[in-house]
Amino acid sequence: RMKHLLILAALLMVIRACDAFTPVCRPRNKLVMREAQSSAVGEQTKTAFLESLDVDRPYDLNARSEIRTKLLNEVIDKESLPGGSGISNPGSEESFASVAPGSWKVVYAPHMTIMAGLFQGEFSVGYDLRKDGTITSHARYKFPLFNLYGYLSTSGTYGSVDNRVCRVDFDEAWVRPAENDAFEQEPYPDIESVPDSIVKFLIRNIGRAAFIEAFAVFPVSYLDNELIVFDFELLGTRICARKEC
Repeated sequence: RMKHLLILAALLMVIRACDAFTPVCRPRNKLVMREAQSSAVGEQTKTAFLESLDVDRPYDLNARSEIRTKLLNEVIDKESLPGGSGISNPGSEESFASVAPGSWKVVYAPHMTIMAGLFQGEFSVGYDLRKDGTITSHARYKFPLFNLYGYLSTSGTYGSVDNRVCRVDFDEAWVRPAENDAFEQEPYPDIESVPDSIVKFLIRNIGRAAFIEAFAVFPVSYLDNELIVFDFELLGTRICARKEC
């Protein structure tokens, strides 16, 4: 059991490690035309990225690949042009309030898949965002090498730092172990639903110790009504999540 606790603590750190626009003066008619062209190109690039995801994992974590990284970077590059297809000032509450609430699934996060692969395992990570500014995350983990299966969950709040940066402040963490990879039970919905035990106490306190400022602030590189890309600057990587509902 202690071995499993140490592994879960490491997973918690990995998953927690789970983003300027300068106007150009041009004649108005040319600017509008360029904005329309930029928006169309941006949509095409985003579509190409989504189509690069595995057919059986459109709303699940996909392995790192050069083409996916290239396309995702292009989505962000196109967004920096006038008339980009994303939402302006994506880090501001005014901008994200209408699209944030809902269920989001991480579809691309190279640091997660690489780390999981080192231990011959995999993650599936989702975020439930609510209108009141609260958030719950459930990360399903599967590591057959250690006979380790289950859900690692966190909860807290989300908000704005400035027009380009948001923050997520998790303050609770818990787990629901599974017997095998059938995952017949759902994760506990909140910390109050978790039965009292030494494991609950340890995971809760390990989680609180891991919720540091470096893991809380995320520059937002791209946001629209179905896709968000935010930067995890601590590891120099990006995380892309897709809205499921």
